[in-house]
Amino acid sequence: MALTKNETGLIDEMSVVDVFTRLIFDAEAVLDDTEMLVIECLADVDNSLLNAPRRDISEFLRAMGVDEMITVVAKVKRMLDHQQGLIAASMVNQRSRLHR
Repeated sequence: MALTKNETGLIDEMSVVDVFTRLIFDAEAVLDDTEMLVIECLADVDNSLLNAPRRDISEFLRAMGVDEMITVVAKVKRMLDHQQGLIAASMVNQRSRLHR
């Protein structure tokens, strides 16, 4: 599943929710690299999920209340935005070195 990006090119909140929903209903779902990045950011938000099996992550998400889910989605989104910003900056730096 391709994650939706907003007008700035960043992954939007609904895409984060979609990844979480897939894991809630199918812990063994095949995820692409970007979807795996969402899961890595989730583990960064809650350190108890570091190196956790997908089934545990699925149970963690399933047990969340709506307010908690909204908070976690916002935190994951901020982390993704930050990482994408770092990647974009790195690409700009690499291009500028090539043109010297």
